[in-house]
Amino acid sequence: MTYTIRMLIKAAICIAFFLYNTDVKAQTSLVQNVIDKLESYKNFSYQYIYKQKDFTSDTLIKKGKDIFLKTPEDKFIGYLFRRETSDTEGKNYDINLYNGQNLINLTPQDSTYQIKKTLSGAIGGSLFFYLKLMKSKTNEKRPVINGGDTIINALTCTHIITTIYDTVISKEHYYTRVHLFVNKQTGLPKSIISQSRNNFVGNGITNSYTENSYSDYKLDQADIGIATFTVPKGFHLPKPQTTPPLALLTSGTVAPDWTMYSADGKKVSLTQLKGKVVLLDFYFIGCLPCMDAIKPLNKLYEKYKSKDIVIASVTDRDSKKTVLAFEKQYGIKYPGYVDAAGVVKSYHVDSFPTFYLIDKEGKIANTFIGYSDDFEAKTTTIIDTLLNK
Repeated sequence: MTYTIRMLIKAAICIAFFLYNTDVKAQTSLVQNVIDKLESYKNFSYQYIYKQKDFTSDTLIKKGKDIFLKTPEDKFIGYLFRRETSDTEGKNYDINLYNGQNLINLTPQDSTYQIKKTLSGAIGGSLFFYLKLMKSKTNEKRPVINGGDTIINALTCTHIITTIYDTVISKEHYYTRVHLFVNKQTGLPKSIISQSRNNFVGNGITNSYTENSYSDYKLDQADIGIATFTVPKGFHLPKPQTTPPLALLTSGTVAPDWTMYSADGKKVSLTQLKGKVVLLDFYFIGCLPCMDAIKPLNKLYEKYKSKDIVIASVTDRDSKKTVLAFEKQYGIKYPGYVDAAGVVKSYHVDSFPTFYLIDKEGKIANTFIGYSDDFEAKTTTIIDTLLNK
C-alpha cells in the first residue's frame, strides 16, 4: 500500500510539473504572439492613458499617442517612433520623434525643437518596451503566472504576470512585477500594469504603481511615412540665451539671507543660524538623484545632530501637505522647507539636487550639483573641516 501511495504521489508531482511548464510556455508564447502580431504590420499606432503613483499619495496622469513605422535597417529598435504626450487637460503638450538617428523633442507651444542625447525617456514607457522586457525576463526563466481571464471595460482579456525582480532583504520582500492584459478578441494589449516594492528611498518602503491603458489601435495606415517622424515646417531651434545661466555662488561669498517655513510650520532664518554650519539640499519629490540623497542625508543628520550643524531640504515645487506625507513615509529626520522659490532664485539653482555648505560665519564654503556615490564621504570631510575651524 505504501509503495502504491508513493507512486501516486510521484505521478501527481510529475503531472503538476508538466502542467506548470506547459503553462509557462503558453504565457511566454502569448507575449511572443503579441510581439509577432505587431511586427507583422508596416506601421501601427495606439492611444494610451498613463497613471503613476510612487513617492507621494498623488497620482500622475498623462495621455498620448504612439506611432511606430517598421524600419528593418534601424539597428536600435527596428522602428521609427513618435510619442505625443499631454496632461489630462491637453496642456503641457509635447512630441518626441525618433528618426533613425536622433531623438527630437518638439514643443508646439513655441514651435521649437531640441535634439536629445538619449532615447530612454521616450522609448522606455512604450508598449514595445514592456513587451520586450517581459520576453527577456521569461527567457531568463523568471516566474510567469497565469492570472486567468479578466474583464476590462466589458472586454475579456488574458492576464499574465511576469516577475522582473524578486528578493528578500532583512525579511522584507521586494519585487517588480509586470501584468499584461491582452484582448482575447483582437490579440492586442489592453493594459500593462507595473507594481514594485523597494527600499531605495530614505528609511521607508516605496510601493510604485504604473498603469498604461491602450485603445484605438490603427494598423497599416496609408498616411504614415517618413514625414511623420521629421521636424514639421515652422519649427526651429530655441534662440540662444542672451544671458548665460547664473553660476552657483562661489566659495567665500556671503550667503544670501533667507527666512523660510518648514512643512510643519516652523520659521527659521539664516541669520538665526550664524555660528552653525548649514547644509542646504535643493530638491524636489520624484527627482531620482534627489531621492538617492535621502539615506546619506539621514546618516549625516544622525552623525552630527549633537554638533553645530543644520541640514535643511528646500523645495519650490512641492506643497506643504505633500512634503509632510513624504517625510513621514520615508522617515526623513531633517526638516524640509516649502514655498522657497525666492531662495532657489537667490542661490542660482536650476539643477537638482544642488547642495550648498555655509560656514559658521555665514559664507559659502562649498557647492556641488548632483548626487554621486561618494556624496556622504565627500560631505563628511567638508563638514568636519568646517566644524574644526
